[in-house]
Amino acid sequence: MTQPKRMRLLGLLAVASIAFAACTGGATPAPTPPPTPTPAPGDTPAPTDPPGTLPAPELTSVKIGLSVTETSQFASKAAEVLGIYAANGITAEVSVFEGDGKTTAALQAGQLDVAMVGVSSAVSSQITDSPMVVLSVNAVLLTDNIVCQGDVKTADDVKGKRIAISTFGGTSNGAALLGIKALNLTTNDVVITQVGGQSARIAALQGGSIECAVVDSNLEQEMIDQGFSILVHLKTAGVEWGRSGMAVRKDWLAKNPNTALVLVASALAAQNLYWTDPAAMAKAYADFNQLELADAEKQVADFVEIGNRSMTWADGAFENPKEVLATVNPDIIDVPVSSAYDRSLLQTLVDIGYYEKIGSPAP
Repeated sequence: MTQPKRMRLLGLLAVASIAFAACTGGATPAPTPPPTPTPAPGDTPAPTDPPGTLPAPELTSVKIGLSVTETSQFASKAAEVLGIYAANGITAEVSVFEGDGKTTAALQAGQLDVAMVGVSSAVSSQITDSPMVVLSVNAVLLTDNIVCQGDVKTADDVKGKRIAISTFGGTSNGAALLGIKALNLTTNDVVITQVGGQSARIAALQGGSIECAVVDSNLEQEMIDQGFSILVHLKTAGVEWGRSGMAVRKDWLAKNPNTALVLVASALAAQNLYWTDPAAMAKAYADFNQLELADAEKQVADFVEIGNRSMTWADGAFENPKEVLATVNPDIIDVPVSSAYDRSLLQTLVDIGYYEKIGSPAP
């Protein structure tokens, strides 16, 4: 190539370079990022647990005592027979002790891990060496009737008669006192007698050893069919009262918080079956109490009307029993009801998404 031609070619290349730089702004290409290092096996983050995941319980075997065989406490038994405890990592042995007094005594003696009792038992335990705390409440309305022998039909007929309850200071004691008030009588007009759980009270009525007794309203027609009189219906009064609470000793809770959470969650899941699968609950309840299925279905339907689906409560559910207890033991009046309950486990179940997981309305 001749010298003039070479010079012209170099000039054209220079002009092209200037034009290209003008179009690109003269930017320098970004450097290629270094490759992402492969994490070591121990550095891999654990996957996030799905909503509603429960912790592993400290105890895998627990003993639970029921004070009654009514629908108000049956969720704790249903969680056993329907396999809910087992699915959550716990083997539960659920038995019936007939009455708050016996059930509370077994819990405080360490024979039980959990007691299903009226919340009044937890309130009164605050002045003992083995204070208890309620973690959930199955029912917060009194629905008992005052049931009497067939010839006891009026308030005047009740005067001087015996009214059977479970335990002084317990739920049935409160029902009796409210029933007496509804009849415009006083405790001086009747004799309140400790007999035991509902089955024992009904047996005493049937045997004629007692004139009147506190009996849940879901057995009203059965009582009428047997010739008994119904003098008071507390269900219509709407009195807040913690009828059946899951109680544990405070020292036990401090050692076994995860177990407590799993137990509450399991009972909550079973409680919700009253609303989401009443047929399964009725079948299990009929087997438990050796009832005709139709009778069990009616009792389950009755409980849906008054049951506490979220298993939480307002303070009135503890304050009202406390007032009754104070009539038996004046020292109770200074006990703050907040010392007898712990709502934090239910709140934890809200926070981790357990309520949503089982389809339950949250507190």
